[in-house]
Amino acid sequence: MRHVNRLRSISNLVPRFAVFSIYNSFILPIFDYGSVVYHIFSQSDALLLDSAQTTTEKIITGCIKTTANDAVFNDISLVKLGTKREKQILLYYKIMFGMASPTLHSLIPKMYKDLSPHMLRNSLNVQIPLAKKNILFNSFFRKAASLWNALPIFVKSSASFSSFKLRLETFCCGSKHNCWHLHGSNPRNTSLRCRLRLGHSVLNLNKRTYRMCLCGNKETEEHLLLNCSLHSALRVDLMQSVKSILLKEGLQDLTNMYNAVSKYIELTNRLTSP
Repeated sequence: MRHVNRLRSISNLVPRFAVFSIYNSFILPIFDYGSVVYHIFSQSDALLLDSAQTTTEKIITGCIKTTANDAVFNDISLVKLGTKREKQILLYYKIMFGMASPTLHSLIPKMYKDLSPHMLRNSLNVQIPLAKKNILFNSFFRKAASLWNALPIFVKSSASFSSFKLRLETFCCGSKHNCWHLHGSNPRNTSLRCRLRLGHSVLNLNKRTYRMCLCGNKETEEHLLLNCSLHSALRVDLMQSVKSILLKEGLQDLTNMYNAVSKYIELTNRLTSP
């Protein structure tokens, strides 16, 4: 947690995207180390891992501690450490196709295509070793074989390791976005924008009810951005800025649009006041 605390100390001093880059370069490799054997951990150990990672993700985005964990993970397209299946299968692929020690290769069960002369739909599947004891049931080779058989054919039939890795990542994690919402020179404004987007800010700190706006209506995220009569002039400026950005840049680079929304949020002064 020493590195996480250091990341927290600079999170409000540098842009959020820079914090995200520091996380990917110096902290994520530490979390990933040993992820091949995460599957044998107990549920309590897996929760500890996920808790440490979740704390870091909330530091990156500037979210409030009580923000839903899944919402934070989805917001920046990250996979929980306890469910990183692809790391395990990547090693299994290397062992299966002779990219690791020959001793390990001899432990891989044969594929059905090597056991039967007939054309089978599951010809790329492997035999799952029988297990009579928990230590074997939770072993790497048995778990990895089960995960391998569950992969679609287009992943298992990859011609190279790089192709397999790319297809596996797409299958397990889906497409990843570029985290444009972390861009911006002011880390404080980026945090406020993130809290508003995830639906957990000073507007509804107890996660159940929203506070009342000064105009007399319930102050939801939609009300603050689109409907509040107190900020009509600011909203007109925001819409003009967004229209101008769309005409000039389209949707290729959203950084300026995010900055325009951040400026509007800052000028309303509603997310910084209790």
